[in-house]
Amino acid sequence: MVTDMNRRKNTFTILSLVSMLVFPLLSFAVPESGETVTRRGTVNDDYYAAGGAVDINAVISGDIVIAGGELFIGRHIKGDVIAAGGSVHIRGDIQDDVRAAGGDITIDANIGDDLIAGGGRINVSAGSTVDGEVWLAGGDVLVAGTVNKDLVIGAGSIRLSGTVHGDVRLEGGEIQILEGAIIDGDLHYKSPGEANIHSDARIAGNVTYEQVEWDHSHRGAGIFFVITMMVTSIVLFKLLPGFTMSAVSRISADPLKSLGAGFLALIIVPIVAILLISIVLGVWVGLIIIALYFVALLLGFLVSCFFVGDWGARRLNKDVTTTGRRLLSVTIAIFVLGLLKLIPVIGGLLIFALLLSGLGAVMLQLKDIYNQSGDA
Repeated sequence: MVTDMNRRKNTFTILSLVSMLVFPLLSFAVPESGETVTRRGTVNDDYYAAGGAVDINAVISGDIVIAGGELFIGRHIKGDVIAAGGSVHIRGDIQDDVRAAGGDITIDANIGDDLIAGGGRINVSAGSTVDGEVWLAGGDVLVAGTVNKDLVIGAGSIRLSGTVHGDVRLEGGEIQILEGAIIDGDLHYKSPGEANIHSDARIAGNVTYEQVEWDHSHRGAGIFFVITMMVTSIVLFKLLPGFTMSAVSRISADPLKSLGAGFLALIIVPIVAILLISIVLGVWVGLIIIALYFVALLLGFLVSCFFVGDWGARRLNKDVTTTGRRLLSVTIAIFVLGLLKLIPVIGGLLIFALLLSGLGAVMLQLKDIYNQSGDA
């Protein structure tokens, strides 16, 4: 059991670090990038940016995908907001979903649909309103705003002083329901000790408590893993839709070829990198290959998630030709694969096979792109 838990922690740590690595690499495909990026006025399309500091105070008619050190996003966004950075500050009116990952996240906005966020500290201000569901994971989470549907939080420290018009599910090391908090539905929480519920807090439904051990070293790890994978998969599809779906098509057309190519890449690439590192003149090339190898593993996993999402949609006769439906299908696939991983032996083998297939499809796709560039 301990070994299995450690294995899960290590896997989560590696994938989380690589997911953060992929954003600066993808920034080369972003229309606006630099040390400082500023946008004002009106944008009648989707908007992509990456930089040390990104300040968006504009009317955006489509979605926003932003990555950087310090992010300020706001005014009026008609589509989704997808953001990853050291600090993320979202304000103004957002008509659709918000998905954010970062060290310090502040939400001071009116959000028309769901909010999903993972970070070190998360603050949903008193002036904020979220019309959909809220999923949060972090070290320190404060919700002082209004949530019109359900609220789910996993964090080391949880404080709730706002209004929730649905059910609340909490899991954390320390939980406080502060003065003025209103919960119209049920409150279910898991923690080492009972929550500190202020006498002036109002809870309309049932309150249930489950005592659990809380290891601060993996606060909200499960939810945070899902959030980072969701954010990264959306960024990948937004920036590289053709590459992503071409790789998915390779798995569908010839799964054994993709699986075989992934198995060879898994073995050969690290060996080549180690041999280069052992040669003094090749050390930097070897290190670059290792870095790209981890990025390829992440891309392979995400491609396999898109494949599972498309495969499941076809079996259910669901149309995923639109961007929104495809992103919904991959989000569901990430949740399903997370559950599949919990099945002893079989679950791990299936996940590993999917990872190899995705890695192989990515390598074959890159090989074709290289060959085509050589023929041009």
